Amino acid sequence: MDARVRVEAETSPSEDLEKVSKAIENVTGLKPEVSGDKVVLESDSKALLVLYRKIRDRNVVSSVRRLLLEHKTGGSTWLYLNRQAAYAGKLVVCEGPEESPLGPIKLEIESDSIDEVIDWLAPESSL
Repeated sequence: MDARVRVEAETSPSEDLEKVSKAIENVTGLKPEVSGDKVVLESDSKALLVLYRKIRDRNVVSSVRRLLLEHKTGGSTWLYLNRQAAYAGKLVVCEGPEESPLGPIKLEIESDSIDEVIDWLAPESSL
């Protein structure tokens, strides 16, 4: 599956960047980089493998699918993840940024086959 993934969390000056990095690593399995006031991970579809398992572990397939489809524009889509939950190794999707008090983790997916990526990550049959 061909996809480009960007995971990003903005940080405040008082935040521990290692904790923000760990939160992103917990949902992607990959170590992000600090870039100014953001922690960023850019990867291919392998960044989605841990997320794929966590979606099923938490039984949030239908919520993830709905949000990915709602946010789909052309060949891309995105969703917000709760940063505190991610740091604890849990997956909690957010409807909006206000649902993550420290600010959300934004996961963006871009692909020429975005519908296939969405169907793989959160299949309709799980609704």
